[in-house]
Amino acid sequence: MCDFAADAEAARQILVGRVLTVERVRQLNAKDYFYQMLKDNPEMLKIYPGIENKLLEGAIDCHIHAFPDFVYRSQDMIQIAIDASKAGMRALAFKDHWNISCNAAYLAQRHIDYLIEKGELTHRVEIYGGSGTCFGMNPDAIRVALQYPNFKMIWFPTFTSLGFWRGAGQPEKGGVRLISESGEVLPEVAEIMKMAAAKKVGIGFGHTDFKELLPLAKKAKELGVRATLDHPLLELNKLLLDEMLELADLGVYVGTYCQPMIPSLYQPVADPMETINTIKAIGPQRCIIGSDFGQVLHMDSIDGMRVFIRALLAFGIKEHEVRMMVHDNPAKLMWLD
Repeated sequence: MCDFAADAEAARQILVGRVLTVERVRQLNAKDYFYQMLKDNPEMLKIYPGIENKLLEGAIDCHIHAFPDFVYRSQDMIQIAIDASKAGMRALAFKDHWNISCNAAYLAQRHIDYLIEKGELTHRVEIYGGSGTCFGMNPDAIRVALQYPNFKMIWFPTFTSLGFWRGAGQPEKGGVRLISESGEVLPEVAEIMKMAAAKKVGIGFGHTDFKELLPLAKKAKELGVRATLDHPLLELNKLLLDEMLELADLGVYVGTYCQPMIPSLYQPVADPMETINTIKAIGPQRCIIGSDFGQVLHMDSIDGMRVFIRALLAFGIKEHEVRMMVHDNPAKLMWLD
């Protein structure tokens, strides 16, 4: 005879992605989830629009996508910078997967400064960019890019990364390799990391897997590189908590971004408590808040930061912890400290 209870329990524990179970999805979709969430988090009743205003003053968003880009974005750099200026934020960093973004960041900065000179804005937000490496790890290209103004970040490969395709179960697609077969950081990658440390710019480790991230983190510690994991809770390059803890212990920041805590059309099935549990387990001193917004089906970037900060406060993250993650740590990552 079949053990139907055991079979049912086994079915509930089937994974949806790397850690989310069918049972947890059922809980999140239950008709009484909202009320249970309020019961478990009574501080939520104290949250109101604008509670995030003081925390946004002086804040830094180190990971934003803006137009112009290889796909349409919900806003261009100037529109986002105006929103950030009105919020009193300190700085923004705009990411391009493929090319440099610091040249457009420089022009956006010039326009913001012009609006301040005219009196149309009162607060100067700093605007930075950097360089993506999806075309490959080319030290000569980075050496030239570092000569541009407003350069503060190097983003390692995302959709062309070998680790990305390996994590997607399609290693046969190949991609940009960061680590040798023997587990050593490739010479061209190490050279770029050395340049980042020398020029005082941060690194986002891109979309790759733990197999590559562990030697990268060890090399970053050896070279004095400041680096962060790019949205390791997003399913496309998901890491387990133990993996994030090991990388954080080596000095790498953990990017706890708006997505996937704010579910969307891009990842509609997500557990918002996973972000909270990750911050509490790793510690806010090793986490960074960023939006990673700009996609056309998301809310605007600064609005996303507003909702994200409200959610963190609602689920028990303290104001001083949020401030550390959105003020202090991104400043350290980009050598603005």
